[in-house]
Amino acid sequence: MNYKKLMSHNPTSFGSIINKVGQEITFYEHPLRGDEAPVIIVCHELQLAESSDFMETDDMANEDGEYQPSFIDGELYIGEFKN
Repeated sequence: MNYKKLMSHNPTSFGSIINKVGQEITFYEHPLRGDEAPVIIVCHELQLAESSDFMETDDMANEDGEYQPSFIDGELYIGEFKN
């Protein structure tokens, strides 16, 4: 997903977390499809954005970290699995 194009649409944020590797991850609603589309995961520091498979942020923001998103080598990982 194109980070700059996404941000140019001024998407609505659901909040953010600091993941296990110290990245600030922000959750966004799709700017055109709203809640009909999966949550978008963004790391502003890396200027990366990817669509998740999740419709809500609860599991990804949970303190146990089981489904916590992170960007490793430019790729999105949810928990320990590549998205």
